[in-house]
Amino acid sequence: MEIIVDNYLDLTIEEVYDVISQINVWPPSFDTDKKIKLMNRMINYFVEKEEYEKCAFLQEYINGLENNKQTDRHGGVEPN
Repeated sequence: MEIIVDNYLDLTIEEVYDVISQINVWPPSFDTDKKIKLMNRMINYFVEKEEYEKCAFLQEYINGLENNKQTDRHGGVEPN
């Protein structure tokens, strides 16, 4: 049973990565903090799988979100 659960988790995380990286769609309830938290967990998963290119993409995405948050707080600029 554990093998099935692991395979399902692998497929789910890969699918979420594809949605984020290819079409950039998020549930309406996901604010910036939730997005960052999810992507940090995905980075941990991909580090274990040694898929560092995916880690790099997710980290760049996180950096962009954090920069937008800081700009939004201090400069009044709306994030994209």
